Amino acid sequence: MRTTLLTLALSPLLAAAQSWCPPGATWNFAIQAWMTDGHIVRTYIGDTLVDGWVAQRIHQEGEQISYWNNDTVTIDNVVLTSVQDSVLYTRVLWNGQPAWDTLYRFDAVIGDRWFPPGADSVCLNGTDGMVEVLDTSTVLIDGVPLRQWTISYIDATGQPIWGSFTVMERLGSLGGFTLMPGSCIIVEYGERLRCYSDYQIEYREPGWAYSCTSVTNVRELGTTTGQVFPNPGTTHFTLDLPPGPHTITLFDSTGRMVLHQRTSDARPLITTEALPAGLYRITVRDERGGVMGATWVRE
Repeated sequence: MRTTLLTLALSPLLAAAQSWCPPGATWNFAIQAWMTDGHIVRTYIGDTLVDGWVAQRIHQEGEQISYWNNDTVTIDNVVLTSVQDSVLYTRVLWNGQPAWDTLYRFDAVIGDRWFPPGADSVCLNGTDGMVEVLDTSTVLIDGVPLRQWTISYIDATGQPIWGSFTVMERLGSLGGFTLMPGSCIIVEYGERLRCYSDYQIEYREPGWAYSCTSVTNVRELGTTTGQVFPNPGTTHFTLDLPPGPHTITLFDSTGRMVLHQRTSDARPLITTEALPAGLYRITVRDERGGVMGATWVRE
């Protein structure tokens, strides 16, 4: 995959760029949320007719795990999108009834604003929670010119907040398949695009060396096999880890991070003398993005 920033000299080619769901379109996301990890792969599987609109059927499959209760949620369903006059709509529920609502605008220019899907029903304080286009440009991916937009959420006075994110033709938002509600709602859930591919192009985030259908499963560190010991413990605990570098993070019962360190040791000794007694959550990430987790008790 080669990505190049284009100049205006390539603008006549833009009409040939496809905005959404070409044959073979596949997205691979890492799920990122408070005390949650996981993955989700979305695949375009064909068209259907919904309310007179041609809609794209996108199958999503994956799993996410909660580090507090060790519950794993399996994701296996279909979402619907539709492009009408360069606007990408998604299927949402309005007052319990299915309806189409704006997701992205592929015709957007600087200054254009809209509410994320379903958000205008709750963000009622002026522009609070809307998104606004801050800049537009074009990139070349594997020889194909694709338009992209720099977008930010805005507050009730119309000022950008929370930084910015990128939306691109075909790929959508690099920070998630959908736009979440903005400043009027506290959001503790997100996604990160690891890979996108279709019949013509492929995009990978730096460090992702796998296919767009590859997943890194979240798995629990077994306490019965001696992978976290002693448990309960007092001044320390030890982990049995696969070969390679890992990042170890420890959270207390309120979700506050109390330890964060890197190691390449297969049996690292983690010192906990300064921590009070209580329940802690251990998360271990490898260099591929794989995640393991366990609960540990400090006596």
